[in-house]
Amino acid sequence: MNRKRILVIDDDEALCEGMAFILRDEGHLVENTSDTAQGRELIGKYTFDIAILDYKMPGMTGAEMLKEIKEKCPETAVFIVSGWPAIGKFLEEDKVTHLLAGIMGKPFTEKDLLDMLAQVQ
Repeated sequence: MNRKRILVIDDDEALCEGMAFILRDEGHLVENTSDTAQGRELIGKYTFDIAILDYKMPGMTGAEMLKEIKEKCPETAVFIVSGWPAIGKFLEEDKVTHLLAGIMGKPFTEKDLLDMLAQVQ
C-alpha cells in the first residue's frame, strides 16, 4: 500500500487515537482530532487522500463534514464509521451516499479498518 494522507475525526477520543496509531503504524501520514472545529481547520489546511469520519459528533454531523471535505477536495475518499445500525438510512436522508467511499459499523477490528482503506488505490 502506498502512503496516504489521512484525516480521522471521531469524538470518541480513544477510538480516534487508536485508528490514528494503526494508520501511522502502516506508514500513512495521519491528522486526527476528536473535535469537529479542529477538524474543519485541518480540512482547510491540508488536502487528504482519505477521510474517516464518525457520523454522530457534537458540533456537526459526519454528513456535514463530508460535504465540506468534498467541496474543498472532491477526490478525497470519505468513509463514515458509526455504531448506529440504521446509518445507511440516515446517510440517504442526508443525501450524501453518492459521496461516500464506504460505511463501516462500530465496533470494528484493525483488519476491518485496513481492509476498508485497501479499497482506495
